[in-house]
Amino acid sequence: MTPLVFLFVLSFVMAVDNRIIAPLLPSISDSLAATPGAAGLAMTTYAFAYGAGQLVYGPLSDRYGRVAVVRVAALLFCVCTTLSGLAATLPQFVALRLLTGAFAAASIPLTLAYIGDRFAYGERQTAIGRLAATTSSAQALSASVGGIVAHFVSWRVMFVGYGVLTLLPALLMFRLDSARPEPPPDAHDAATGFVDLLTDRRAIPVYIAVAVEAFFLWGGYTYLGAFAARRHGLDQLQVGLLLALFGIGTMTGGLLVPRLTRVLSEGALAGSGGLVMGAAFIALIPRWPWPVFAAAMLMLGLGFMALHTTLQLRGTEINPAARGKAFSLFAFFLFSGVALGTAVLGRLIDAGFEDLLWALCGGGLALVGLYTAGPRRTLRP
Repeated sequence: MTPLVFLFVLSFVMAVDNRIIAPLLPSISDSLAATPGAAGLAMTTYAFAYGAGQLVYGPLSDRYGRVAVVRVAALLFCVCTTLSGLAATLPQFVALRLLTGAFAAASIPLTLAYIGDRFAYGERQTAIGRLAATTSSAQALSASVGGIVAHFVSWRVMFVGYGVLTLLPALLMFRLDSARPEPPPDAHDAATGFVDLLTDRRAIPVYIAVAVEAFFLWGGYTYLGAFAARRHGLDQLQVGLLLALFGIGTMTGGLLVPRLTRVLSEGALAGSGGLVMGAAFIALIPRWPWPVFAAAMLMLGLGFMALHTTLQLRGTEINPAARGKAFSLFAFFLFSGVALGTAVLGRLIDAGFEDLLWALCGGGLALVGLYTAGPRRTLRP
């Protein structure tokens, strides 16, 4: 099996873990005697550690290779995930999720960097779309399986079992050749530093867009499970199945991206994605029945693929000579947005301002899409 196959497998694993909190949040908060907003701090710390880890993994992978870095981080991820299921208090759980996020941080961004190393610009969005379909199917699985296990057994069993199961692909990674890929022809600038990247006019619009997108999308998504349970009177199983529709939407969108890129420009794809996500969040405000919530989850997933794969494509091209470092900053801004979004928007959900929360998320995502669609923000190879 090729390194890319194993990287896709571990990206699937990490994508499940990235989103597992949302369907489990009502159960975790009840078990640890916390409000949804307080329990949501587990996602805040996870996202913070995930983002901060990028500042380490990007440079390390530029030096030692994508595979070598991913396999060590994956093994440590297994240990921390298992321990998360054994946490006795909320502070313990939050601390363990912080460590889990730090080790989960390597796989998906470095897989994208690996794609950037191996695929030409014109072929890259197709490969990114396949990765997006892979991670999206994982998100669907995390929501549905998480809801089922939490409903019939316990959220603790979910974490312990998942940590043990992911040990196999982590160990198999050690059989792969970890040689550092050949640098691109223009690698004379391989020493590019983070400060240089942050002042690069190609980078700033991409980093701003992905941070704001993450703030509103994942900051809001974290509390959709608690909202659905409270608004529609649903149990843990039903909530998990509804949230799985987001993953189905993203998986479908990921498979459609190659076709859409043949008929739509990058800007048009990004703009339409932002508007669709915005409409999905706004649809949660009226007191409509649960099928509208289900439709909104599908819309949210489809819109996310249209906007986010465009941002990922541009992120891989910021600086080809230091792609790992450049994309590590992309992921850093993304998960900084997640961390800030879950912390800030959690206050709104605890205070009962749900309608305001969805209005902010909807409007913010629509603006991100339009911002990304602007002609001055379209990168060219």
